[in-house]
Amino acid sequence: MSGEGFDRNIYPTDLRHLLKICLEQTKEEDATGPSKYEEMSEERRKWLEEAMKAATEDPVVEMKECIRILIEKGDSEDEIEEKEEALEKLCFLCEDMDLSQDFHKIGGYALLPHLLHNDSSDIRWRGAELIANLCQNNPYCQRAALEDNLLPLLIDALEKDNVVLVKVKALYAMSCFVRGFTDGEAAFMKSNGLSVLMRAMQDGDDKLKVKATFLLKCLFSQNRLIKDTLCDMGMVEQLVGLLSEQHNNNHEHFMNALLSLATEHQRTIEECQRPELHMKELLKNRIEYLTGKEEFLEEKEYAEQLKKMCFGSQNKETGETPVNR
Repeated sequence: MSGEGFDRNIYPTDLRHLLKICLEQTKEEDATGPSKYEEMSEERRKWLEEAMKAATEDPVVEMKECIRILIEKGDSEDEIEEKEEALEKLCFLCEDMDLSQDFHKIGGYALLPHLLHNDSSDIRWRGAELIANLCQNNPYCQRAALEDNLLPLLIDALEKDNVVLVKVKALYAMSCFVRGFTDGEAAFMKSNGLSVLMRAMQDGDDKLKVKATFLLKCLFSQNRLIKDTLCDMGMVEQLVGLLSEQHNNNHEHFMNALLSLATEHQRTIEECQRPELHMKELLKNRIEYLTGKEEFLEEKEYAEQLKKMCFGSQNKETGETPVNR
């Protein structure tokens, strides 16, 4: 944001959007007061000219131009920068559901595999982000991604790319592809997607751990049969292992996932009760550690619910769990 109160990187997609931006820039001005006329700065004049141009351009034509740049430009530093700018514009335009469908209709999906395999990691992660924007809450584009077999490419990027940001964006794209799309979820399961996510949870990067955990939670919340499969795969042990590491802000997500997995699922509860996991002691110590720490209030509540669910309430004198007769 510049000192004049406008963002030079934001351009309107149409005249209505331009009007909205102008109104926002002048809403605090007092039209009834004395005039505060000042000559327009060169920076603001340039922004306004570019904004007017952007508002009158056909976004489909813009997308075609971006595709042309991505196909024709080479690998020099300047050309890579042009490609990055073209991808950023495509990501912005494809946040609109209609334009994201237009991107498929003009043949843009043929470009996506090449972006994910590009030598430049900056192109690869932006390509994955573009797929995410296309698929998010968009059944048409989710179906198109399935038919174009993009899921295996995203899985490869997550598992084999050596750049963390590419992995994170590939996982984000997978999440946007799967969520709310039954056929996409089926394809994900057929591709051993649960194993892929559990391996991502073992990655050294905290963002990957949290995002993989979040997607797993979404999946077993939509399909309760997945809970049995995750128990067979050692999901409970993996979450307990993550919670046993030195405490950090991510533990709230792991605790929530374990609580959700155990909710109305006796198999998970029995797994948590296995003596070798020391889950009862872990929860007791975690609740004590979090007590009085407002920033970890939600995690403390999750731990208390999980402790009650798995181990019940204890007799204060004997420390024994009452037996229901």
